[in-house]
Amino acid sequence: MKVSAGMGTVQTVGVVMEHDLSDQAMIGLVGRCGYSAVPLDFEQPQEASTGALGAVLVRDVARLATVAADARCAGASVAMVLVHHTQQEAMVPRGVTVIPATDDATKHLREFLSTALGAPQPKGAVKMSRREQEVLTTYVMGSTVEEAAAQHYLATSTVRTHYRRATNRYTAAGRPVANKAHLLLQMVADGWIQLPERPDLSEDETDG
Repeated sequence: MKVSAGMGTVQTVGVVMEHDLSDQAMIGLVGRCGYSAVPLDFEQPQEASTGALGAVLVRDVARLATVAADARCAGASVAMVLVHHTQQEAMVPRGVTVIPATDDATKHLREFLSTALGAPQPKGAVKMSRREQEVLTTYVMGSTVEEAAAQHYLATSTVRTHYRRATNRYTAAGRPVANKAHLLLQMVADGWIQLPERPDLSEDETDG
């Protein structure tokens, strides 16, 4: 379930606190899956610094209504983590992903996060907005500035601004970008661009 329609790619996961030993374990598990996790403590005043969330993990059905009403969770995918076998899946509303308390729970959690947020970004990845990603992918994959601008209904100066800002971030991160080919390599390395897999050669292609 998504609480509401969201914009952009947000890879931060909110873990609803229950003030028990499982709180930090859940945060650590999200980290081991490759994503950033922050605690959501509804018994404390809202912290504006938490920012928008891409996914939320809940362990108590009663918390779902609170999650749906919280601005930080707008646009987030929600999963109900069943930490006890006695907890009935029938209590979970339609649209909420259920992660059962089985030996495969970590696998199911990783699948949920990957579906909701995309592949985890490598540590040290340079941040890029969804719009920057879209425009720069078009540009570095072979389009001219003019073609990228026309495809995304932008001024050519805006495409150049996206390019300049991205290259400045990579340079500041110690990964200098001298041209669009370099930027393509860096965006692939950070997971912003998924290159198509090379197809296997068929027997017909290898004959002769």
